[in-house]
Amino acid sequence: MMMNRKRLGRVMAVVAVILAAFFLLSSILIGLGTNVSYNLFDLIGGQNQTPQADQGPTQQDAIDEAKKDLEQNPKDPDAITDLGGLYAQNGQYDEAVKVLQDGRERVPNNAEIPALLGAVYAQQAAGVEPKEQRELYAKAGDSFAAAAEKEGEDEDLYLQAGQSYDQAGEPAEAIKYYNGYLDLEPEGDQAGAVKDRIAALLEGGEGAASGQP
Repeated sequence: MMMNRKRLGRVMAVVAVILAAFFLLSSILIGLGTNVSYNLFDLIGGQNQTPQADQGPTQQDAIDEAKKDLEQNPKDPDAITDLGGLYAQNGQYDEAVKVLQDGRERVPNNAEIPALLGAVYAQQAAGVEPKEQRELYAKAGDSFAAAAEKEGEDEDLYLQAGQSYDQAGEPAEAIKYYNGYLDLEPEGDQAGAVKDRIAALLEGGEGAASGQP
């Protein structure tokens, strides 16, 4: 099902913000930009500045307001991603996951919700033990893949799914979604790096095993 491309673009910008710091340190960064100056409130909440303790409403106030909005509109994708994104920005990843998982059940044909959920899982993967990290990346891959298949024409979702499966140590799924990216962007900025990564995974060499291009 095709989603609102403008809205999905905003959610993918949020995804980029959540993931950028991590993937800048990752050896397989091939898709995200390096500008991490976006404000999450600008992207999903319509506010101009991140609330601070001495500048009116706090971030917790924003979360409380978003919770009320979601209670009143439980099937509104915007309300779901707004609250999930606020929790994620605040480092409350478990709460973000719960909101977004519940949202997927209530709005199963929406692509924005699993896209943001994938970003949260990927962020959770930073700083945990390797086994748990792979499990979280696999969940991120599943979420990005679901979003990609629902939306159908967003190359970034395919790329994020491929990267996440790559980090999870699932080369077959990584190649599938890397190829999905190439189908949509055969001459894209990242096409060369993606092709090189696919070749490394197919060869099954040291670089493939370690997740390095």
